Amino acid sequence: MTGYCKRSPAGLPGLQRLALLALILGLTACGNEQAQLELAPGQELYLRHCASCHGNQGQGRPPTFPPLAGSEWMELPSEALALIVLLGLRGEIEVAGRTYRGYMPPMQHISDEDIAQLIGFTEREWSGREPRLTAADIANIRGAFDGRRPPLYRKEGLMDALAELP
Repeated sequence: MTGYCKRSPAGLPGLQRLALLALILGLTACGNEQAQLELAPGQELYLRHCASCHGNQGQGRPPTFPPLAGSEWMELPSEALALIVLLGLRGEIEVAGRTYRGYMPPMQHISDEDIAQLIGFTEREWSGREPRLTAADIANIRGAFDGRRPPLYRKEGLMDALAELP
């Protein structure tokens, strides 16, 4: 037989045969197990629901989506962060000395448990504090604003909503 494509593995030169054997062994050694990255609690939720706008590292996407990393907004009370997630935020805001004109939609479709974990991740990562909100706390905040449709308007609207919490 002539031609490269018709050679059998036994007819391959030594180095090519060794490379083919290493490839076959490497592929079969992997099996069906997928390598899993180790993520912090709430990080997968952040990556799924928040990172497309705020960035994987919380760096934001100026001029529309503000950063979480280095943001004075991360110093707000945990309840304020929960209100932003649940009710959304619209209007011009200032974050880390820069003006943003984005829109954050309400995320009411996310469960109370997931919101508690998501906020916990952002607090540990970018505010340096341990999370304290539980799923029950999120449910209480959600219940206090049940039926409210439009997103909060700017920081003033957030602070007004925060003052309304029981």
